[in-house]
Amino acid sequence: MIDPIQVRHSLHQIPELAFEEIKTKAVIMDYLHRILAEDMASASPKFSITEFHNSPGILVSYHGGAGDFKLFRSDMDALPVEEKTGSNFASLFPGRMHACGHDVHMAILTGLIQKTALELPQENLLFLYQPAEEGKGGAISILDEGLIQQYPLQAAIALHVANGMPVGTASSVAGIFFGIPQEFDVKFFGKSAHVAFPEQGIDALNAGIMFMHAIQPDLDELSQTERIICHIGRFQAGSIRNIIADSCILEGTHRSLNTKARDRMNEILKHHAADIATQTGTRSEVDLLCDYDPVVNNAALVQQLEGVTTKLGYTYTPGQTVMTGEDFGFFTTMYPGMLFWLGSGNEHPLHSELFLPSDDCIEVGINLLWGLATTEIPVS
Repeated sequence: MIDPIQVRHSLHQIPELAFEEIKTKAVIMDYLHRILAEDMASASPKFSITEFHNSPGILVSYHGGAGDFKLFRSDMDALPVEEKTGSNFASLFPGRMHACGHDVHMAILTGLIQKTALELPQENLLFLYQPAEEGKGGAISILDEGLIQQYPLQAAIALHVANGMPVGTASSVAGIFFGIPQEFDVKFFGKSAHVAFPEQGIDALNAGIMFMHAIQPDLDELSQTERIICHIGRFQAGSIRNIIADSCILEGTHRSLNTKARDRMNEILKHHAADIATQTGTRSEVDLLCDYDPVVNNAALVQQLEGVTTKLGYTYTPGQTVMTGEDFGFFTTMYPGMLFWLGSGNEHPLHSELFLPSDDCIEVGINLLWGLATTEIPVS
């Protein structure tokens, strides 16, 4: 028997960034081969393990009966955060940490596979370890290979540990659960000169400041009819105090609940960058980086989650739409899907250097996913 808590501890110590989850994959593969050794050695194995070509992703399939498959997905990647939890299984890699709980997600999925191998339910199930959820296109990479599409799916399901929720709780909501994140960089290029001779230079820093002020009225107007967030979190320009900055970069993100609002914010960024460049004599670039589909939860699956949670003696709380981004939205666009919050027993924010979910939430997560795997989805 594999202890899912030990799985979590071993993975927590080796956090790897998006598409770099090589050691992580090796550890998971070792656990899987140990869990499935007896099945793999049988004349008619029910499980198969497939490795993706373009990423460290892993797909485990289980053929236990007739009918379409339910897919359960865990993300794999960590964040560039210096851990300060003081845990006895803290990250061994400086500057990297499982600060979003993906180590817990992987331990839960591994525990679910082990429970499936022991109980052999009459279900068809898929278990996906997906790399690069944190803004690098992991879900798209997985789906682009076409392997998932070879299986008829009736549902795609994932969980995410939540801060501020006690162990033994779950929460979700039908419809839009997570919004659409859009990362962006806005750049201005000018000409450096000594500050004593400003006429010889073109001030890119000033262009960046003007841009930040210029976009605000349009964003304020859009916010009257749409729920949006637009935030510039990093502003970098210049190299020394007495030299006019020849470049400026503004790194930001915006959030919305529909593609119309997302596209309008992208238009605002592009329009004002070009306009400010014309006014200041700089050159501008707007790079629209990764964006996700919204996570849209199927109502019948949310109803099933509530029923399973209550039946197991846990606490279900109706959730709210949040402006968080999750690339699981690409799965809910293609299939009936559901993402839900799992209480972590930790109060510190997600992505914090102090975020450390309780080991106790792992068993709860396994039990909830098992209930979802082995009960019929209600007719909505």
